[in-house]
Parts: sequence; structure tokens; C-alpha cells
Amino acid sequence: MLNPAPVADFSPADFADGELDLPYYLSHFHRVANAVEMDGPDRGFINISVWRRPKDNKPHNARIMENILALAFFFCTDRPWNVFYAQPDLRQRLEAALDFWCGIQNGDGRFSEYGPGNWNLAATAFATKFMGQTLHLLDSGPDIDSALHERVIAADRKALYATFTIDELQTQGRNFTNQYANAWGGALAYLDLFPDAELERLLDQRLEESLTEFQSPAGYFYERSGPDWGYFLGTHHSDIHVAYHYARGTDRASIFLEKERRWYDWFSYNAVREPDGTGYALNSGVETRQQRAFLTEYRANLGGAERSNSGDIDTTALGEVLELPRAYGRTVEAHARDIADARARLEANWPAVAPLQVGEFWAFTPYAFLHRDHITWYPTLEQKEAATAMLPYIARDHFTHQRVDSRHPVVFTFVRRPTYYVAFNTGPVLSAQQRYGLGLLWHPRAGAVLQSQTDTDHAAWGTVVNGTLCEKADIAAVFRIDGDPVIPRPGRRDLPDGDLEITYPLGESGSKTILFASDAITVSVNYPGAFTEVLPLLKGELDTIKNGSVLTRGDVSLCIETENALTLSDTDLKSGDRQVVTAYINAENTLTYRIAFQ
Repeated sequence: MLNPAPVADFSPADFADGELDLPYYLSHFHRVANAVEMDGPDRGFINISVWRRPKDNKPHNARIMENILALAFFFCTDRPWNVFYAQPDLRQRLEAALDFWCGIQNGDGRFSEYGPGNWNLAATAFATKFMGQTLHLLDSGPDIDSALHERVIAADRKALYATFTIDELQTQGRNFTNQYANAWGGALAYLDLFPDAELERLLDQRLEESLTEFQSPAGYFYERSGPDWGYFLGTHHSDIHVAYHYARGTDRASIFLEKERRWYDWFSYNAVREPDGTGYALNSGVETRQQRAFLTEYRANLGGAERSNSGDIDTTALGEVLELPRAYGRTVEAHARDIADARARLEANWPAVAPLQVGEFWAFTPYAFLHRDHITWYPTLEQKEAATAMLPYIARDHFTHQRVDSRHPVVFTFVRRPTYYVAFNTGPVLSAQQRYGLGLLWHPRAGAVLQSQTDTDHAAWGTVVNGTLCEKADIAAVFRIDGDPVIPRPGRRDLPDGDLEITYPLGESGSKTILFASDAITVSVNYPGAFTEVLPLLKGELDTIKNGSVLTRGDVSLCIETENALTLSDTDLKSGDRQVVTAYINAENTLTYRIAFQ
């Protein structure tokens, strides 16, 4: 059994700037290592619920074994504070875990996650990313059993080969691209150590295919066939970070740069910057899987539960070449202040760290050890400001822009006028949690004032008929500019100048028309019977709402003009620091209201 690390014998000064979260992991590592089963049929299984959900902490789940990377990190990392470096007891547990991992692999290279023999893409492709880094640590670290080492190398190759050749995994990858993309970095990490012509050929073939099969011409990576902010800002960002670390300076770098260029171009229309610099409100109603309303700037964390609250984008490594990513990452100057703050917090509480919350998803994550020797890059404040000025709704004050997918006729329309910016979403619903229609409303001085929330009927813009929000179903919209029809086509383009009108049916007998003029948005609803219009407003702590129809923020007022009564209801939902407050307009047969800023 491993003894606890004597953390009190060290000081924060012993930890480099990039290691300020490690006292947490050092303090709790013995519990994770000691949880490796050393006897019985599950010998080598990491039997403690600190990574993933407790109900999934089962021996058949290869995702649990991703924490082999934690075992390898402490065994192989020679630092003054690392009392576990080359420790014989840790070597036994690391070898047991590696042996167990090899043993739960299917003969064709796949791993399982949610049940014995339920081989899937996620368990297989994620394994290659984390094992790629593990093999790099073992390559330069103390020796382990050489025969076992060779088995691990072979198992990793087999997993990569399976990912690149099994048709079922290709099909899954087209719909869950964050899972498949783990193999980009996994393969490049493997090839960095073990040149392999066949594997290299398969990697390049799948990479080239992925430019169209995994990424919509609208710009997003497919998640359940649609866009998702959470998976890109989390897993995808990590996948590309690993891959670019190895591809940087090679011909392959251009593929990852092109993927990111397309995605950030798409993102720049869907994430609106708050004028005070606190973050970006997202066009969240279109998300197919996770729920993310706001993007905050990353700050250094001290491990454990704090990690999940530390922001979204840690480093925009590809920003050394691409400009748009610089708008979202922290600057060199902010990073330095952030590190100083994290060190001060560590010193103030030394040697105390947060408790290990067994049963909490991120309590002891292998991601804490994945990117430690990968490239980091931060823009200067000047570079960040220049990139921010390039954001389309900041760079231009008048345009109508449209993006359309080729796999499904989903249409994303973005309207910029001098006093407002809108994201409007239509087409077939791809996930039950999506909410279409008016997704975002933004003012250049006030910021986001309206935002549809994912998977809600009480905080998403739209028309409620008989208790059902119409915009949670397919929207077959017709587009016109100054009366002339506009036919959406796959890809991205600016539409002709003029007032945009969007019309779509409500149920079998109603209709809704939204007119985007130069100074206001007019919504007209026709439905035989009673209905309710829902407007999810974003109210900050200092904002005021007058007469239920005017939201004032600073010197800007959002006015909802209607002859009908308007009522407000607080929700428990938030977007950044703002509370979602729902405005309701009850009507019968017809309703017209106008949205404008003063």
C-alpha cells in the first residue's frame, strides 16, 4: 500500500507555475493508487469512483482505466515533490492496471464502456489518446516489465487500427465526432514513438475524409448530426490540442488548422461578446447533446471540483497561426496574473487542499495529466483585441448571413443591424433538447438581452399552444428579402441587402412571421385560439425591468411593444452572471409585437 505524500514537508515554492494544481492530486494520489485491485479476477481494475459516474465504475468500462495515465505520471515524473517517483509499490500497481487494460480489450482492438462486450467508439478512441501520453511517459521513465510494455504498445496499436478500419466505428464517428477525434492525437503520439507506415496511411486517409464527413459545411463538428458547444469546448478542444502538438511544423498541421479555422468562423457568429469582457453568450438552443449557455475565460485551478468551474478554453494553441481563436483565450498578461492569483491561494491555505469527493465525476481526472508537456500559446492583449475586432457582428454593423448543413436542411441565419444582432435557427429538430427560432438577441453596448435555453419550454423563445412550445418541433421556414424568395443552400454566405422576413407554420393551422428591419424586429403570430408567446430575457444584477416590457441595462433599454398584457416570471436558470427572466404575452387568434432598443 502507498502511504500518503507528506505534502506539508514541501511548500508552494517547490511547484512550478504549471504545477499549481498538482498539490491536490499529490495529496490524494495514494487513495487512487491503493484502489487498484491487486487480487482476484479484477486484478488491476482502478476500483474507486473518481472519474466518470459512480454507476459506470465497473471493470468492463475502459473509460475508468484512463486514470492509468495518473499512475504513470507519478511513477515517471522526476520532481522534488514527487515522492512516488520510481516507487516499487507504485510500479506493481501500474503494471497490474496495464495488464488489466490489455485483458479487457476485444480481439479486434475495441474496448467497452457501458456493459461487458458492448464495444464502442468512445471507449476505444479515448483509450488511444490517454495511452498515447502514457506511452510517452513510460518511454522516458523508469523501467517496467518489458514484456508487459510491449503488450501495451501492441494493444494501443490495435485500438488505433480498429478505430480507423471498423465500419461501425466510422459510422459512430460521423455522428459523435468528439469521440473519433481522440484518435488523431492518439495516433500521432504513437507514431512519434513507433513509426508505422500502415498506421500512418490509415491516419492520413481518415483525416482527409474527416474534413467533409465529420464537419458540416456550416462549420460545426457533428454531434448527433448537429452542433454542440460543450463537446467542442471540452473534448474536441483537447483532441485538437494533442494532435496539433505532434503535427505542428509538419504537413499534417494544415489539416488541423483548416478544421479549426472553419469551426471558429462558425463559432464567431454564434457566440456574442459581452461588452464588459466577462465572456460570450452562446446560441445555446441549437445544442444537440450538452447544455452550455455561456463561455467564460479560463483561470488556473487548484484541482478537484474547482477544475469544472475554471472556465472553458485553457489555451488556444492554434492561435499562434489562426487569428479568431485569440478572441476567446486568455492573454499572456491575464495568464501571468492568473498564475500569481493561484499561487497566492495555494500559499494562503497550505498545505490544505480540497477534499477528494469520491463519487464526483471529475474528482480525479486523467485530463489533469494529459497536456502537461504539450504546446501552450497565449495571445498578447493587442492580439486578443485585434481578433475581437474581427468578430463579424463587431467588424460590421449591417449584414444578413446564412449557414446551412448538407446532411440535414438545418438553416442558421444571422442578422446584424446597427442596433441589434440576432441568431435565428430553423429546420428539422435533430435532438429533443433543441429549441429553434430566435436563439440570441444582442446589442453592441448592452450585450446579450435574450437567449433561448436548451431543453426548456418556459425559457426558450417561441409560441406555446396547448401547453407545447411550437419551436421545439421542426420549423419549415420560408425566407424572403424585400419580398424576394431566398433558397437556403449548403455552406456559408452573406445574403443580399434588405429587410429579411422569415415565415413558418405553427401547427396545422397557424403561422408566424418575423420581420428584421433596420431598427426593430416585428413578430406576427396567427393561430385560431389561445396561445402564449415566450421571451427569455437575461437580467443582470443592476438591470431593471419597468412595466414588465422594458429591460434597461446602463443607457440602453430593450422595449417589447404590444397591445397585449405582458407578465414576467423568474426562473432558476442563468447565463453567465445573468438570470433568465421569462416574459409571457397571452393572446388569442392574432398577436403582433415589436422588439426595439432605445
